[in-house]
Amino acid sequence: MTSFPQTSVPSPSAPADTPVAYVRDSSQLVATLPYLLGFHPTESLVVLGLVPSSTGSLRVGPCARIDLPPVGTPAAVLWDAVHGRMARHSRHLVVAGYLPGSGGRDDAASAWGCALMDEVLQLARRAQMEVVDAVVIGAGGWWSMLSPEAGCRPTRLQPLPDPSQVEAVTDLVLAGSAPFADREAALARVRAAPEDDRCRDVRSALTALTARTVPAPGDVEEGLRAWARLLGVGEEHCVDGGLPSVPTRDDWTARDLVSAVAVARDKVVRDALLAWCSPGLAPGALLPQELLDLCRRHLGRPVRWGSADRGRREALLERLLLVGRVVPPEHAGGSLTVAGVVAWSLGDHMIAVAALRRALAVDPGQTMARLVLPAVESLAVYSEVVGRRGDDHDGRGRGARAVEPMG
Repeated sequence: MTSFPQTSVPSPSAPADTPVAYVRDSSQLVATLPYLLGFHPTESLVVLGLVPSSTGSLRVGPCARIDLPPVGTPAAVLWDAVHGRMARHSRHLVVAGYLPGSGGRDDAASAWGCALMDEVLQLARRAQMEVVDAVVIGAGGWWSMLSPEAGCRPTRLQPLPDPSQVEAVTDLVLAGSAPFADREAALARVRAAPEDDRCRDVRSALTALTARTVPAPGDVEEGLRAWARLLGVGEEHCVDGGLPSVPTRDDWTARDLVSAVAVARDKVVRDALLAWCSPGLAPGALLPQELLDLCRRHLGRPVRWGSADRGRREALLERLLLVGRVVPPEHAGGSLTVAGVVAWSLGDHMIAVAALRRALAVDPGQTMARLVLPAVESLAVYSEVVGRRGDDHDGRGRGARAVEPMG
């Protein structure tokens, strides 16, 4: 088992006063990785960049998950994806290979993945990047490629650690981090849920409004009030600290969904919503000031990119994804576009790509989705990449704040 200097693992969404979780060896890191990614990975290469903190210990910085490529793909292709994401952020890496089969070299299902890991480690050394640890994880257990006892062939696989016995996992769970069972479960948040009874009611009401392409002034204000209720923003809908209340669709009415979706069909209104939740991305200076003032009046202050508003953006993302699920699929383009942009701002490239692709599939006229999607896809290889990094924590060992997404 490889031991390395005390390494802090901030919760991706932790507010400034949340304690930092610490991992001290490979076993603790194996248990913690799904809580960093947000789901349990399979057939993946996960790479963590370690960066020095203000106290001198190493801290988990950039975090990327890349699908294992097809058998026979040169390792250099995979390494180029890793190096392009990590080199400017960190020279110290932890590499984890989630392989099919048991994870041992003597298992035919795992052998090619182990060989690929070997080549990736060689390429990292040639690039003068230090690999602090490299672990292989399979159904039969895990082992460290750098442990002294491993040699060329590990004598035995270590049993997968029990997360409930790892202090770092406990700290992350208390901070609100709980991984989905797998990537498909995480992606299910982006898919339609046409079985929801409100889909029928909303579709009927929206069909009657089809001829009205430009909302009346009163419709805009009512639509923004509906968005405030759906997103849980504005003073009356927020909980302590100014965060939106817990996402729920149980209290959402068909009327609110109709008003919100109808007003978001107008490109100018949709751009104003984007300017509110992603200042600097949408051209706020080109939008009517009266409309921007209405957004601020009903939605509250704009949501900022950066660590200070990360909690707000994460809550907004979950609510936007819920709207995209419960409205009729053909009317989900607007909310999915905004959700994709917010996911991008959080570094959740997997959800950003999925939301933007679905937005364009249901509505090719979503201009912002068409502009943003190539930029997000350029960060992905084979399938999706999840990237997050955290701010430094203070000298008291408390607090971890997430900053702008990697890439």
